[in-house]
Amino acid sequence: MVKQLLMTSAIAGVLAFGVPAAITMAQQTTATEDAKKAGKETKKAGKAVGEASKDAAKATGKGVKRGAKKTATGAKKAGTAVKDGVTLDTTSAVCKDGTTQKGKTKATACNGHGGVAAK
Repeated sequence: MVKQLLMTSAIAGVLAFGVPAAITMAQQTTATEDAKKAGKETKKAGKAVGEASKDAAKATGKGVKRGAKKTATGAKKAGTAVKDGVTLDTTSAVCKDGTTQKGKTKATACNGHGGVAAK
């Protein structure tokens, strides 16, 4: 009877203390695996964000480059238009008195200088 009591107590003790320890170990392994999995997923997400920002930067750079080219072209056209607007339609002529004068026509350029010199 004492032998049976000791045996029963030993089995009860193993079941009482041994099984929760095994369950705890299993839970720790699962928690460790979950942490590793979360770390891997975080790494993947970080790479995806890096790729997306790289693509966005490329697109922005291309847009800025196109905009700069259009701005340069527009500025060049505007400069040409201003130059053409400011520059008068004049001609220069050598007059009979030996001076070179400017005017809308060769005849008006040499008014008061004896007229246009012959070539």
